[in-house]
Order: sequence, then C-alpha cells, then structure tokens
Amino acid sequence: MAFLRLQSDHISSILSEKPDRVLRCRHVSIAEPPTQIIGLLREAGHEVIGQTSGLGSAVCAELLGVVPPAEQRKGQSITLTWLEETFGMLPYDAGQRQIKCYARAYILRLIGCVLMPDMSQNRVHLKWLPLLRYFTEAGRYSWGSACVATLYRSLCHASNKDLKNISGSMILLQSWAWYRISSISPRTRAIWATLKWMMIAHSNKHNVKIYRRLLDRLEMQQ
Repeated sequence: MAFLRLQSDHISSILSEKPDRVLRCRHVSIAEPPTQIIGLLREAGHEVIGQTSGLGSAVCAELLGVVPPAEQRKGQSITLTWLEETFGMLPYDAGQRQIKCYARAYILRLIGCVLMPDMSQNRVHLKWLPLLRYFTEAGRYSWGSACVATLYRSLCHASNKDLKNISGSMILLQSWAWYRISSISPRTRAIWATLKWMMIAHSNKHNVKIYRRLLDRLEMQQ
C-alpha cells in the first residue's frame, strides 16, 4: 500500500533494495571575497542570530522602557497579553524614546503572534528583543529566512505522534497550501461551496475530517 501519492517515485520505495544509496551534492570551492566588496556583502542581509540566555529585566528596561511583573514572565519569555495591555495605545505626546519602545513591542507581538509563534500559545521569547535595538540594523536581517526555517523545524517536530500543538507561521503554511493545492483554496468556488455545505451539516469539531476528505479526493491534475 502506498503511503504517498507518488510513492513509486519516492526514495523510500527503493531503500530496502539499496540501503547504502546516498545523494551526491555539488562540491565547489570559492575564494575569499575581495576586501573592497565585503561592506556590500554585509549589507545584503544578516542572519537572524543572537543570545538566548541571560535575558531579563535589564533588557526589558532598556528596550521597552518598562519591566514586566513577575507573573507575566516565565524564564526568558514574557506574555503577549502584557505586551498588548501595556503597549496598546501610544500617548499623543509620546517622546521619541517611547515611540521606539512601542515599535519594539509591536514587532515582538508580530513575531510572537504571526511570524514565529511558539507552542506556549501566549508568550514570546525575549531573544528577539536585542535584535530590535537599532531599527536600521534590524531592517537588514533576513527575517523571511528565519520565519521559514522556524516553520520547517516546527513541521518536523509536529510529526511526533505525542505532540498536540504546532508552532510556526500557520498563515504562511496555509498560504502555501492554498497556492499549491488550489482546489482547497476559497478562491475555487465549486470546492468552497461544497466545503461550506459540509461545514453546515457538521459541527466545528469535524472540520479537520472535512479537509482531510477533500485532500483524499484530489485528482492527479489538481
């Protein structure tokens, strides 16, 4: 029984016959870049890396202008609820430093809610905050690569049968699915009409089964 739609073409179908099979990769050497272009290379996009320990009250006081209470912290994380309540409304007479603090808090909420949420459901790690110290520098980081890498790692972890939650950008994953499998996209009227009818006939807890049923019915051309 095939587990994949294209099982016959998948590498797993021949591993029993050729257990020592390996994939070859391109191996080339490249010389050190000329000193004259190093500055331009650095401007092309920095990797998102930084410290993940030793973050606490000091970094919050410096970059957010306020320290979250103990009940709103857990280890190196702070609650998204506290960020929303504390930085929900910017005073009309806010100074430049306060404006920057609110901007950092907003970006933290974007990271924790949309771009790279973790499985805590209501917290965001402070490791992102030092990267927002200088906004010009922050704009040079390759945030897109970090978002995709986080999603891939999350999907890998989600394959564990004991896990009940998944992290990463589900909006990005859903967008990819709708783009690559257009038949399940709301833009496809016939399928969406069928799905809507099925959702009316079933309670919300059965929606996952409905989507799985639609995926199982996909034709090769879809």
